[in-house]
Amino acid sequence: MLNLPTTGISTNGNSFTVAVDPADVPDRYIGPHGLVSLEMEIYDPTSNGYAWTAQSVRLVGQRTARSASARHWANPITSTQTGTTRALTSLPPHIKVHLGKAAKGVKAALVSPRADTCRTTKIGQNDAWATIGEGYPAAPGYGTKRGTAWMTHSNGSEVTYGAAVTTNGTKWSASGSASVANTKGFDFQWDADTNPNISYRAEARYYKYKYDCGGVIINRKVKAVSETGGVKTVHVKANPPYWLSRTKCTFDMPAGTWTKTTGKAYSNAGGVKFDSVIGIDLSTSRAKVQQYYNRIQEEL
Repeated sequence: MLNLPTTGISTNGNSFTVAVDPADVPDRYIGPHGLVSLEMEIYDPTSNGYAWTAQSVRLVGQRTARSASARHWANPITSTQTGTTRALTSLPPHIKVHLGKAAKGVKAALVSPRADTCRTTKIGQNDAWATIGEGYPAAPGYGTKRGTAWMTHSNGSEVTYGAAVTTNGTKWSASGSASVANTKGFDFQWDADTNPNISYRAEARYYKYKYDCGGVIINRKVKAVSETGGVKTVHVKANPPYWLSRTKCTFDMPAGTWTKTTGKAYSNAGGVKFDSVIGIDLSTSRAKVQQYYNRIQEEL
């Protein structure tokens, strides 16, 4: 953990804006593709309200560039791994946080803490399966044979996994996220069968941390740090999305391989199957989803 200057924090009503100078972040805190994981605490002594959140950002341009305009932070979802933005502008990430009741003793610990008394300690880790994409080889009711579908999870591709926090050690709340790059590429593929929906899943490794100041536990949090390399596909009993129906699209396509690429980021509010660990599932999101199909003409 690296403490950053608080001079970059400004407020406007219920909004907090955090500006971090890339020069304040040493190279050892910058991950693959320029990813940096930021964490922020908010404490309101008047209401004894407390919140913690996390967000990954990407450093675009060289950190040592002389011109400030030559380097800036970008949202990993709206910027490529090489640093170029997918849109004309890449807006900073925007996170909604909720101030809950702070734990007993937090006010005294945070209002005037000694810098050397606050520490973050790793207290455990858990691996969890997370849905990072979905495929629909065929819509139901369109013939008896189904095509195949697949997705490539390339080496170095990134997934954003939800994070969570608890102030009392028992009740967890989703808050923020962390983007990680995988180190083992894999092609998901399966044969034709009667299941119209498939979920692509990767295994994410989460670390659990304890944050305390002067012996007072401020929070416990879980955050994704990597992928384990484990992958699998799971049959899902659910209807395909609306865009796959004939009322939405015209499936007058020949047999063979075709693709559908969504213009929006893929997201799944309950993508990380973490309920057995903290009582809630967490989110997953990717910058772009491309689905491949080998359609069978007689279905259409």
